[in-house]
Amino acid sequence: MLSLSSSYRCLSLFGVFAFLLWLPSLWVPFWGDDYAFLTQARESRVNGLSWWHPFFNASTTGFWRPLSMDTGWRFVEQILQGNLLSAHLYSWVLHVFSLAGIGFFAYQVAVSLRWSQPLLIALITAAIHAVHVVTYLPVHWVAAMNSPTLIFFISITLALWILLPRLNGMARYLCLISLPLLQLLSLFSKEVAILIPGMVVLLAIFLRNFAGYKKGDIAVWWLCVGICLIWLYFYKQFTPGRDPVYGLVLGKNLAINFMGFSAWIFNVPREALRMILTDKFMLGALWAAACFTSMAAAYWLSLKHIAASLSRWQWLAALAFMLVAYGPYFVLANQSYEYYAALAMILPLVLVARGLLVANKLKLGLLLIALSSLLAVQGTRSVAYPGVIERAYWGERQIEFLSRQPVTPPLLLDLSNPHQFAALGIAGLEWRLGLPKGSVILTNRCDHNGIKMSEQMLIQNSQGDFEWKDCPK
Repeated sequence: MLSLSSSYRCLSLFGVFAFLLWLPSLWVPFWGDDYAFLTQARESRVNGLSWWHPFFNASTTGFWRPLSMDTGWRFVEQILQGNLLSAHLYSWVLHVFSLAGIGFFAYQVAVSLRWSQPLLIALITAAIHAVHVVTYLPVHWVAAMNSPTLIFFISITLALWILLPRLNGMARYLCLISLPLLQLLSLFSKEVAILIPGMVVLLAIFLRNFAGYKKGDIAVWWLCVGICLIWLYFYKQFTPGRDPVYGLVLGKNLAINFMGFSAWIFNVPREALRMILTDKFMLGALWAAACFTSMAAAYWLSLKHIAASLSRWQWLAALAFMLVAYGPYFVLANQSYEYYAALAMILPLVLVARGLLVANKLKLGLLLIALSSLLAVQGTRSVAYPGVIERAYWGERQIEFLSRQPVTPPLLLDLSNPHQFAALGIAGLEWRLGLPKGSVILTNRCDHNGIKMSEQMLIQNSQGDFEWKDCPK
């Protein structure tokens, strides 16, 4: 059996692996929504808008996330001066906080169930979550900073609900006061926080501690439900228009999203699924199988040793927790990503951590998880377009090409691949080239109403890259 010191040494090596796994993310260029949010943050600063403005006004992005997105991007643009490396380091700090929240949650679960070595279980849970594919995209994409912010606040909130029955005196009152505030901060981070009261009930079933809650605790729970309903009213008022891909519908998307959720659980990356469903079935299937096999083996190695120690109701509650935490994404019309499952994985990974210790298979379990994550993450970083990270690098190559020559407004742009161009977008071109807003015009003509607008037009060639085309004399 591993000694306590050996377990911590093993975990320390795993931490080094996690650091090296994510290190390349620090140099991934801004891409996609990053530029839209940077531009919006700059306009807010230039117009002298208060940092509190997004909390009380309609959103221009279709999402009302004033804490995790508006405030976060204001910090990146104004305090960090829009610096890429600083923005990624800021994102890393958010992830460290989210992992601390996950560790706190795992610790409270372990203590509540009277498991041995609760601190070690907490650290293992956080470490596995750190390298899991559900953490992949937010580490590489600053625009996904809402994910670690959400995980931090929800993890802390759920952990305090678990801790609450064991508190007395002033500590109990402080906890009761903080829970509604944390509920609100979670809602200001991302919409899925509206499910917190339901997750609290499922955790109470899983931990078998319903009797531990007092009337005052139940009153605060209802207060949090009320906060969610009030927030929902204002959310609808402040998000008048949303992209149809984020609509909630019932159809074949249910099956597709369930398949995606199943893949995320077993560390299968989105890019592997895309290959399977498009033109590279065999390569995608082999890649998915390699990621799945290692992760499934780690799960089996751990969970089979604690299966008998948990009741049927506890297993059902744990499963229900996962489904509820991912609930809104099952009916999402489109745009399903791995990090949507980050919240759903926190309780299952606590069980995995516990199982690895009970089975005395910590070294082997972490080795299998590391192998699966390495295949998933490095594979995703290496995938050619339309892989998301390659799209980011494509955008950077176009900027390097354009920065070597003078570009004056208006910049006429004829697109052959709008999906690829979305890695930059109009906001990205204007931001990186220092052009005024509105100076990039999507068109296939050099004139407007018979008036010539420019001597040259920028076009995408057959390879998807930019090149110049002279306008007719």
